[in-house]
Amino acid sequence: MKNAPLILEFGSVRLPVSPDGLLRASSALDQLDAGRVDWDWFSDKHGLRSPKRDFGDGPEPTLSVAEFTALAFRLDTPAARRWRKRAQDLLGAAMQGDVKLAAQIAERNPDPAERRWLAARLESTEARRELMSTVARRGGHGPVYRQLGSLSNRSVLGMNSTALRRERGVKNTRDGLSSAELLRMAYLDTATARALEERDVQGNADILAVHGETLAREQRLWDAGALPRSG
Repeated sequence: MKNAPLILEFGSVRLPVSPDGLLRASSALDQLDAGRVDWDWFSDKHGLRSPKRDFGDGPEPTLSVAEFTALAFRLDTPAARRWRKRAQDLLGAAMQGDVKLAAQIAERNPDPAERRWLAARLESTEARRELMSTVARRGGHGPVYRQLGSLSNRSVLGMNSTALRRERGVKNTRDGLSSAELLRMAYLDTATARALEERDVQGNADILAVHGETLAREQRLWDAGALPRSG
């Protein structure tokens, strides 16, 4: 039985891709003006090692996305140069935090759980920024910022940031959190920021005391099943 290829879309480009994410080499090379090559010679020259896959007409050569990207920077064809220009534009947009670019990337991800994770990550980041801003207005200084994060990590994760990064293999602590953990962090930061303002708190000691109360309250709600647990 023939396999119907999946499609990877990038702007106006549509490339057949196998279920495990490998590009159909003939279609991908057409995009680089390199479609008519002797595959054995070409793959050996550029160190291409991706296995063959069946796109509907029997096993045929493939490229990983990383291999395709490397070829776009290695080949000297008009199409490859256009891909390099596009890569330059994308890098510039990424460095400037272009949210439209981020949205386009997220929309291409077929996994709804991963898209929910991104939404939770953004909510957590915004809540963290608001807490840090509130702490600064409330006279927080020095170690209090690190201490707030450490207390939250201990409460939600049962470990510090260093242990979590090591255990989950990430460089940034929040990259290793699940959607539920991110939402809990966002709740803690938002609730603490609100309490600091409402109670007109000033100084590190009182800031940490209020955060400790928030942690205890959130833990009771979590244990009682009163907070969302998705992710």
